[in-house]
Amino acid sequence: MQAISDQDMNAYLAEQSRMHMNEFNSMSSLSEIYSYVGKYTEEIVCSLEQDDAARKQRLAFKLEQVVAFMSLES
Repeated sequence: MQAISDQDMNAYLAEQSRMHMNEFNSMSSLSEIYSYVGKYTEEIVCSLEQDDAARKQRLAFKLEQVVAFMSLES
């Protein structure tokens, strides 16, 4: 597949969000995201560490902190 720009992706997601505003369940969505992140933490962290923009924002470290915090809560 051809890559899309961040701007196009953001516009698409904003449009989808508006279209489905009344259908969205935040807790269910967060649970699904956490489940996915838990399953693929190593791969996601590795990808974040290889990306320049993600490294500048320390996203891998922040993700690891969230995962650690959430594992204490469950």
